[in-house]
Amino acid sequence: MATSLYNERSITEDGRSASRLPLSGAPLTLKHTLHPEQIRDNLPARQGGVGFLFHATDWDTLSFSFHNVKTRNASFEEELWRTPPFIASPIYSGSQMIGANIACPVPLELWLGSPRGIKRFRETQFFTALELARQAGLNMVAMGASTPYACNYGALPRQIKPPHITTGHAATAAMLKDWAIHCSNELDLEFGKTKLALFGAAGRLGTTVAKYLLYKEAPRELMAADLLGHTKVSVHTFSPDRPLPQFDGAILASSTSVPYLTAADLKRARFWIDDSHPRAASVEAELASRGHTLYIECLARGPAGLDSRFPFRLPSTRDCYTCFAEGYAAWQEGIASDFIIGSPPVWSVSYTHGLLKKYGFSSDLFTARTARRSISIWA
Repeated sequence: MATSLYNERSITEDGRSASRLPLSGAPLTLKHTLHPEQIRDNLPARQGGVGFLFHATDWDTLSFSFHNVKTRNASFEEELWRTPPFIASPIYSGSQMIGANIACPVPLELWLGSPRGIKRFRETQFFTALELARQAGLNMVAMGASTPYACNYGALPRQIKPPHITTGHAATAAMLKDWAIHCSNELDLEFGKTKLALFGAAGRLGTTVAKYLLYKEAPRELMAADLLGHTKVSVHTFSPDRPLPQFDGAILASSTSVPYLTAADLKRARFWIDDSHPRAASVEAELASRGHTLYIECLARGPAGLDSRFPFRLPSTRDCYTCFAEGYAAWQEGIASDFIIGSPPVWSVSYTHGLLKKYGFSSDLFTARTARRSISIWA
């Protein structure tokens, strides 16, 4: 059992076991402690392991991993910066440990908004996390959420190799299209006749998603920006003061610090597929529009037996974020170099899409009639 790996209890003077529950004024303390050798010594022989590297996307979820999380203030922010990355949980396939989740405790809001913040995150968190992955015997690490910004999507040189890295963007673009087709089918829409909106189309991931949406099977119209192709392209600049045009479905590949879509916005489309970090619509907006639209987060149903052992609040422990699926596929293929870096071309996304299918990843989790809400926590 995974819990046998966790060191979460101390011994009292009379020899009895006692839980460690630090006082609120004490330094941050992990609820579970995993050492690199506990991962490395249990990986498949001669194969190494796969890792998933992510950061906190908001403040509330720090309590998932730490005791005595404090109210946000300048002092606590600096304490988080001084807190090193840690092994959040092992990853299993059946009874075999195959890797580990590695978490950086600094929330997105503290570093992504400026070059100085990104540099500090790179030097104090990202490189340290890769060294931890190396010590744990992981030879392929998928980068979750906004961690690719820390290394310019793999373009920056680094001394720590292995592990090799992959941005997750090819798998994400592939699965976003899979989800759009899946939702169209479930809602009795013909994908080739849909008007599809893409939010964040000008971003690094957004441009990759847009190109792949127009590859082979394509929607009738794509509401995006700066694209060429046979599909009609329209442009909309989002503003809270300007109503959204009508469209059948939407893909969200944006990155903002707070949710920006209201319940009224969500009701304008039949489905929304969200790969924003954090999510583009609040839980309240989603619930208020539940009877009018399908709102899901971009994830993948993994192969039988996959278990991340971390409370991402996905529909099941078999489900994972698409960036991890990319790392898993690269690890299974035995790729001994960085896999997807920069902005992947369409052929690279298509190749990765094939690998996802080869190793049992899909978007067929549930139907629109039985869809349940999933809440993004870390990554």
